[in-house]
Amino acid sequence: MAMTDSELKSKCFTILSEQVGNVEMERFIMLLNRDTFDYTEWRKLNLFQGETVDSLCDQIEQFQKQHADSDHTPAMA
Repeated sequence: MAMTDSELKSKCFTILSEQVGNVEMERFIMLLNRDTFDYTEWRKLNLFQGETVDSLCDQIEQFQKQHADSDHTPAMA
Protein backbone atom coordinates (compact mmCIF):
# COMPACT_ATOMS: atom_id res chain seq x y z
CA MET A 1 0.00 0.00 0.00
CA ALA A 2 1.37 3.41 -0.93
CA MET A 3 2.07 6.07 1.67
CA THR A 4 -0.16 9.09 1.90
CA ASP A 5 1.33 12.48 1.03
CA SER A 6 1.47 13.33 4.75
CA GLU A 7 3.25 10.09 5.59
CA LEU A 8 5.77 10.64 2.79
CA LYS A 9 6.50 14.21 3.90
CA SER A 10 6.90 13.12 7.51
CA LYS A 11 9.25 10.28 6.59
CA CYS A 12 11.36 12.49 4.33
CA PHE A 13 11.59 15.26 6.94
CA THR A 14 12.73 12.68 9.50
CA ILE A 15 15.39 11.28 7.17
CA LEU A 16 16.67 14.74 6.25
CA SER A 17 16.74 15.84 9.88
CA GLU A 18 18.64 12.73 10.97
CA GLN A 19 21.17 13.00 8.14
CA VAL A 20 21.91 16.73 7.98
CA GLY A 21 20.24 18.25 11.06
CA ASN A 22 17.28 20.59 11.34
CA VAL A 23 19.07 23.75 10.22
CA GLU A 24 20.44 22.20 7.02
CA MET A 25 17.09 20.50 6.38
CA GLU A 26 15.35 23.88 6.53
CA ARG A 27 18.01 25.36 4.27
CA PHE A 28 17.47 22.55 1.75
CA ILE A 29 13.70 23.09 1.77
CA MET A 30 14.20 26.83 1.22
CA LEU A 31 16.53 26.09 -1.71
CA LEU A 32 13.89 23.86 -3.31
CA ASN A 33 11.22 26.50 -2.82
CA ARG A 34 13.42 29.32 -4.10
CA ASP A 35 14.86 27.61 -7.17
CA THR A 36 12.93 26.73 -10.27
CA PHE A 37 13.43 23.01 -9.81
CA ASP A 38 11.95 20.62 -12.34
CA TYR A 39 12.06 17.14 -10.84
CA THR A 40 11.10 15.52 -14.15
CA GLU A 41 14.04 17.12 -15.97
CA TRP A 42 16.37 16.31 -13.05
CA ARG A 43 15.41 12.63 -13.26
CA LYS A 44 16.34 12.57 -16.95
CA LEU A 45 19.95 13.35 -16.02
CA ASN A 46 20.36 9.77 -14.75
CA LEU A 47 22.57 10.95 -11.89
CA PHE A 48 22.44 7.58 -10.18
CA GLN A 49 22.60 5.37 -13.25
CA GLY A 50 24.46 2.17 -12.42
CA GLU A 51 24.34 2.86 -8.68
CA THR A 52 22.82 0.53 -6.13
CA VAL A 53 21.50 1.34 -2.69
CA ASP A 54 24.62 -0.31 -1.25
CA SER A 55 27.00 1.69 -3.44
CA LEU A 56 25.24 4.94 -2.53
CA CYS A 57 25.37 4.03 1.18
CA ASP A 58 29.10 3.34 0.82
CA GLN A 59 29.58 6.77 -0.77
CA ILE A 60 27.60 8.43 2.03
CA GLU A 61 29.70 6.68 4.68
CA GLN A 62 32.91 7.70 2.92
CA PHE A 63 31.71 11.31 2.71
CA GLN A 64 30.79 11.31 6.40
CA LYS A 65 34.21 9.95 7.37
CA GLN A 66 35.90 12.65 5.31
CA HIS A 67 33.76 15.32 6.97
CA ALA A 68 33.76 13.91 10.51
CA ASP A 69 34.96 17.24 11.93
CA SER A 70 31.83 18.96 10.63
CA ASP A 71 29.30 19.44 13.43
CA HIS A 72 26.23 19.04 11.18
CA THR A 73 26.99 15.67 9.59
CA PRO A 74 25.94 12.82 11.90
CA ALA A 75 27.79 9.52 11.68
CA MET A 76 25.83 6.56 10.35
CA ALA A 77 25.06 3.86 12.89
